Amino acid sequence: MSIKGILFDKDGTLIDINGTWVPVYKYLLEKDFGLSPEDAEAMMERAGYDPARQAFKAGSMLASGTTAQLVDFWWPSLSPAKRIQRIRSLDHDYREIAGQSLQVLLPLEPVLDELSALGFALGVATNDSRASAESHIEQLGIAHKFETIIGWDSVPSPKPSGDMIRAFAEVTALRPIEIAMVGDNAHDIEEGRRGGAGLCIGVLTGNSAHEDLAHLADHTLESVADLPALMRRL
Repeated sequence: MSIKGILFDKDGTLIDINGTWVPVYKYLLEKDFGLSPEDAEAMMERAGYDPARQAFKAGSMLASGTTAQLVDFWWPSLSPAKRIQRIRSLDHDYREIAGQSLQVLLPLEPVLDELSALGFALGVATNDSRASAESHIEQLGIAHKFETIIGWDSVPSPKPSGDMIRAFAEVTALRPIEIAMVGDNAHDIEEGRRGGAGLCIGVLTGNSAHEDLAHLADHTLESVADLPALMRRL
């Protein structure tokens, strides 16, 4: 197997999903929608927030859903026009707030430099919006490391449809079998499988435990810091 490209999930793989997004959703529900802290937390719990750990549950709406899916879950009775407006508001208007709470998992530039030196084309594929993802990646100073950043709104269907693998393949002129998908949730691994990726790699820096990923992924790593060594061995 000859892998030539690596497609990374963002939240839980490159950035700290809980440290970054828990404060954003609490701010959103309390400040903009006027909920009490208790009601905001209850609403988040329904979407997969575990208050005891202050973290999102693996595979939950908050851990892996798109903005559109979250809006439909929290506000199912919105009119079509208000639904579109709210999705746009969450994807675009909250970029600055999300940027203020942005937390990186580890120093990323040395890892990405090492992978680039090995000849891999790199990309990001996330169920966050493209605008929000680009904002995060630019704020971290690593946007120039990636061939493309793919959001849920960049493709016909979000993860785990396989469309993000196919989009990355088109941008890089690679075959899907030449791409490795790296992520912290089961839907990242399923995205790789459905898209025909040649390699699916799980990392344990998000909300999934080893037992959530090991039976699905080809390899399971503690973090992306271990990825260059793995790719060298392969």
